Amino acid sequence: MSKTSIANIVETDFEDWRQMFLDFANLHGFTPTPEGVARTWGWLCDPMHPETGLIVRLGDKVVGFVHYRLQPSALRGTQILYLDDLFVSETHRGSGMADDIMDHLREIAQGHGCSAIRWDTHATNERARRFYERHAKNTNWITYEMSVKS
Repeated sequence: MSKTSIANIVETDFEDWRQMFLDFANLHGFTPTPEGVARTWGWLCDPMHPETGLIVRLGDKVVGFVHYRLQPSALRGTQILYLDDLFVSETHRGSGMADDIMDHLREIAQGHGCSAIRWDTHATNERARRFYERHAKNTNWITYEMSVKS
């Protein structure tokens, strides 16, 4: 029987991660540029950059990834873990793998002394919202995004 493993992303994971990342972007109606993909990969592989990545395998097959970062929470006066992206391949959704990922993130957060894990999901992503609501409460905060022209 194959077992799920969750580990830090390493350089040799690039091709598997890249395909999953493009699937993730497509799921959200986004087309990243090759430069953007390369930049994100560079962040994930740079131990000095705050963005960190995990790769999820079932046996030797990559079936998902996670991007997260630690950040201060001024109101709490503590650090939190911010979950930027969580993706499990379509064929493995509903398998309990995402529950394993959330448990793993909780352990990472505890290890860093974080007081909470926070993330956003799209209001129309009903399947993800049902999953997330099993693990956390909806804070009812509304996210805004202001474009910055370069």
